[in-house]
Amino acid sequence: MRRSLKFSLFALVLLGLVGGSAAYYLAQKTVTVTVDGQSSEVRTYAATAGEVLADEGLQPASHDVVLPAPDSAVGDGDTIVLNRARPLSLTVDGVRSDVYTTALSVDGALAELGYRADNLVLSASRSERLPLDGMDLTIATNKSVTLIADGQQRVVQTTAPTAGDLLAEQGIALSATDRTSLYPTQPLLDSMVLRVTRVQVTDVTEVRPVDYQTVETPDAEAFEGDREVTQEGVEGEQTVTWRVTVTDGVETSREQLGAVVTTPAVDEQVTVGTKEKPAETAVVSADGLNWAALAACESGGRPNAVSGSGKYRGMYQFSTGTWAAVGGSGDPAAASAEEQTMRAQMLYARSGAGQWPHCGSRLFS
Repeated sequence: MRRSLKFSLFALVLLGLVGGSAAYYLAQKTVTVTVDGQSSEVRTYAATAGEVLADEGLQPASHDVVLPAPDSAVGDGDTIVLNRARPLSLTVDGVRSDVYTTALSVDGALAELGYRADNLVLSASRSERLPLDGMDLTIATNKSVTLIADGQQRVVQTTAPTAGDLLAEQGIALSATDRTSLYPTQPLLDSMVLRVTRVQVTDVTEVRPVDYQTVETPDAEAFEGDREVTQEGVEGEQTVTWRVTVTDGVETSREQLGAVVTTPAVDEQVTVGTKEKPAETAVVSADGLNWAALAACESGGRPNAVSGSGKYRGMYQFSTGTWAAVGGSGDPAAASAEEQTMRAQMLYARSGAGQWPHCGSRLFS
């Protein structure tokens, strides 16, 4: 090969190498990459924003913001912005939700999420930086709540997150039986009404009388119609236990839990004559009898006298049944002495002196 031809071929190869290197050098570009507000310049041959970030070891997540879009072409002097999203466990007035934010601080996250009021109560400082792996943030907003308790109704302004927190804030303690219109853990919202109902449940006892029974025993030696009390009846006592519920000062229910007889009643014992009366004594005149002596013996002569058991009443100690049987009405002890004597004479005319077993003989004194 000729010497001149060799030099020509060598020159062509050299020119190709230099041209290729120049083209490669010219393809390189300078791009500004800004990640979470921190900027740096990088030299790159990458064609798209996504490739530039990948070369820098940055892989955007689904909630991250990339400008321009990862598939956008980039040229020399362009800027790529990557704002990485932070997971935020957000609890607002007791309601929890999981959100993402590209803000770098608590204050920025509040603005991004629309919580711009100055009187919010926060679990973290507004200036605190949000870590890349996120954080828990609690927000309590200012609310107007109508509180009804202990006979008072008032509107309170509060940042308490729940009904229970509001009661604690207002110094309202609840007993185990008290009720509230909202659950203590229920989140508070603006314009809610929280009512406290005071409920007291107590067991009370009551002493009640126990009536005695009248036991009649036939007496063959006494005439028919004659009755004699051989043992006075005595009332007993029983203790009744109640469970009483009082709601806001008014008794709303009463449930009987039990009853125990503490003092048994004593039966009244009465003998009742069964002997047939002689025919001639079926009707006896009341004339000429000593009614004053009978009254003195039965009651001390007092028209309003009442026996210890309360069963026998008046001058002649009528029972209410006997009093009614001879035409009397109402309480014998409330009738006049004249009416009582008249009714006693009627009783004597019908049944004889046996109606007064202990004192009947005084009629003949």
